[in-house]
Amino acid sequence: MRNKTMILLIWQMAVNAACGQEQWTFERPYVWARDTDTAVLEQQDTVLVVKHQGSGDWSLGGFARIPVQPGEIFETVCKMMTESRDETATASTGVVVRDDKGKELDWSYGGTSVHAPCEWSVMKSRFVVPGNAASIEPLVIGQGPVAVRVDGYVVKRVGSMRDRIQANLPQEMTLDGKGIRFTVNCADASVAVTDQRTGRVWAQADGISGWVLLNAVAAPDQQSLALTLLNPETVSEVRAVFTVSTEAPELGVEISAAGELTKPLDFPRPFATRAGDRLIVPVNEGMGYPVNEPHAGLYRMVAYGGHGICMGFFGVAEDKTGAGWMCLLETPDDAAMNAYRDHHGWWLAGPSWDAQKGRFGYPRKARYVFFDRGGHVAMCKRYQAHAKRCGLYIPFAEKLKRNPNIDLLIGAANIWRLGGGTADPVELAKEMQQLGMDRLLWSAGGSASEIKGLRALPKVLVGRYDIYQDIMDPANHDKIGYVHGDWVTAAFPHDLNWSAPNGSWRRGWEVKAKDGAMIPCAVICDSKALPYARKRIADELATKAYSARFIDTTVAAPWFECYHPDHPMSRSQSRQYKMDLLKLVVESGLVCGSETGHEASVPFCDYFEGMLSVGPYRVPDSGRDMLRIWHEVPELLTKYQVGEAYRLPLWELVYHDCVVAQWYWGDYNNKLPQIWHKRDLFNALYGTPPMYLFDIKQWHEKKAQFAASYKIAQPVSRATGYSAMIDHRILTPDRKVQQTVFANGVTVTVNFGDTPFKTADGPEIPASDVQIKGMN
Repeated sequence: MRNKTMILLIWQMAVNAACGQEQWTFERPYVWARDTDTAVLEQQDTVLVVKHQGSGDWSLGGFARIPVQPGEIFETVCKMMTESRDETATASTGVVVRDDKGKELDWSYGGTSVHAPCEWSVMKSRFVVPGNAASIEPLVIGQGPVAVRVDGYVVKRVGSMRDRIQANLPQEMTLDGKGIRFTVNCADASVAVTDQRTGRVWAQADGISGWVLLNAVAAPDQQSLALTLLNPETVSEVRAVFTVSTEAPELGVEISAAGELTKPLDFPRPFATRAGDRLIVPVNEGMGYPVNEPHAGLYRMVAYGGHGICMGFFGVAEDKTGAGWMCLLETPDDAAMNAYRDHHGWWLAGPSWDAQKGRFGYPRKARYVFFDRGGHVAMCKRYQAHAKRCGLYIPFAEKLKRNPNIDLLIGAANIWRLGGGTADPVELAKEMQQLGMDRLLWSAGGSASEIKGLRALPKVLVGRYDIYQDIMDPANHDKIGYVHGDWVTAAFPHDLNWSAPNGSWRRGWEVKAKDGAMIPCAVICDSKALPYARKRIADELATKAYSARFIDTTVAAPWFECYHPDHPMSRSQSRQYKMDLLKLVVESGLVCGSETGHEASVPFCDYFEGMLSVGPYRVPDSGRDMLRIWHEVPELLTKYQVGEAYRLPLWELVYHDCVVAQWYWGDYNNKLPQIWHKRDLFNALYGTPPMYLFDIKQWHEKKAQFAASYKIAQPVSRATGYSAMIDHRILTPDRKVQQTVFANGVTVTVNFGDTPFKTADGPEIPASDVQIKGMN
């Protein structure tokens, strides 16, 4: 092997010399991994093989640093194959960009990327050297457990773009809207917005750019600018039309391009931030991140699935004044929020656009809204107006007309009784009601007679779990410990989602085999799920009179593309098929629930299990080990999941009177006894009902605590279920005292602190307690 390696290196160096350093390849290949001892590098003839076992990032290096000049065009090309059972695993080509002092400006510039698994593919891309770059260093980078084979990685200098710039452009061009001025710097293609009410200039962040303005044309009315730009990471033209509003401090942008899109397009670039700013992110219920602090769980989040941003906006607000901006994604189906730290260490966020079946596709639209006050509340109310115009905002007052059982949902504690046992569900529900837990959503299903008995009880909604996404290959049934009764096995293999044109079916939930290995399920194409659901639901309702149905994964999972030749599908089509599935539940006369939650399903879904539980901060394996009670609270869960310094009720400020938000079934009120009471306080503050999951042993041991918890967590959810949340106030600098206000006059003040808080009108709220006003 040593001799083969030496021969290869000599050959590579000879190629470089023969090309006069216009072409480069690996000289001394090496691998690096974030997680120690998780990556190895092997060589098989000319193929370099990286085997990475960790969940973190890794890189394959070994190129020399290449001196560059701004404006030069480089091309990268190689063949790559990836293998992984984890579909989140990725591999990308790209370069590290450094300035003349050797400081890294970008760790992954240019290049193209693939998700695993992927057969041998040609990875080819071009990029323009940005204006502040002095050298580049090609790499292959990746994330997650994956085996990557790389062959023939070559980087070439292929030209310059200087002759493509329109001559005689002015230094800058401006548009004046209501309360704002929009400015384009023609020299570096950067944009800025001056809020004339506050004086703050929201300028794009310093650092690497490379975008080149080829031409700019103002409309005759001086309300819009049409820019032709060169995307430096792909050397492709992008057209962006910016339009200011004369009626509100808002700036719209429409982006179009032709051809392939080999990596996400981050445009417009993010505005710079400063100390005192807070990044407002609607991930699940909502978070607010101070931009000058390090944060776990903050990253690029797609707008097309429940485990990204659940509403199509994000923004920045000043903690002190509430002034700021929001970016409203008007075409969210292939969009994301890309959050990252700049070279100063500050968090930034901007819109990011994914390819539609490998191409740029349709025009992408976003709208920037600027505020001189109001912060996250003002953002949510502006977004609520957008949701109403788009038909997403359907309040319970309207849903009640189509299904009177909606009223049973309002204020109902979600009850998951698991673990077997001989306890009669009807007798258990009666006992709960005798203890004062009168309104219940019984989610654990049951026999026909049990369902009939439960429905005969007052104020009880009776549901069951269902799923139309994951199925196991029947060839693996004998290898696993159980075969899920709700898997649609008949869909295998003809109705599976293909994640690539080569026939690779999309991997889903993993199931532990009898030998301890994890075997992935396959994912059904959303376009094929409806007939299976229609038959199952109709057949079951003929014998079991459920009043609710919970459809797992449907809006937690992203909208998926499908490359199967018999049922190809874009993300937009995936979203529509998913909504058709939820609509079927509604049209079957059932109250409809789904996992985690996303606003696209608000017209159809009535409750979301998991919206309250911010995804990145749940306990490990929360979706598998549901019954386990945690007596030690993980640090991230303490800081963020129940951290009043970071949590925000963004979802409630937009959709409180449309959908009931609940904790996740692996992250419920009683999951961690040390913070059980604090979860109850969040339920009260947000006007959301509690969720309890237990086996019969836990019930008997803790029934008094369950009843006491219900008395704190439940009442506001019933009192405000039909009312919008109209305000959320931070009453103390440490954010430990917060207040919510609802449209029907109910006001809830929670003191999360460890000392009493004296309210403005006199009464004192004890530590870790709640004050509720306006309830009848």
